[in-house]
Amino acid sequence: ADMAAAAGFEHMGLDGRLLRAVAELGWAAPTAIQAEAIPLALEGRDILARARTGSGKTGAYGLPLLQHLL
Repeated sequence: ADMAAAAGFEHMGLDGRLLRAVAELGWAAPTAIQAEAIPLALEGRDILARARTGSGKTGAYGLPLLQHLL
């Protein structure tokens, strides 16, 4: 996950519109939960994750959902 976080959102294959939105939100790099969950969700895998409040879970679930809708 550390390597995925270091690589950033750009290397996850997200739509450019999502990358711009992430940048506008000021999210410089994925959190640990995002680095783990987003690539798996983009592959269509089911995700069950538990992490502390403020860890980025909503982004971890929401970005792949938005990617799928786009």
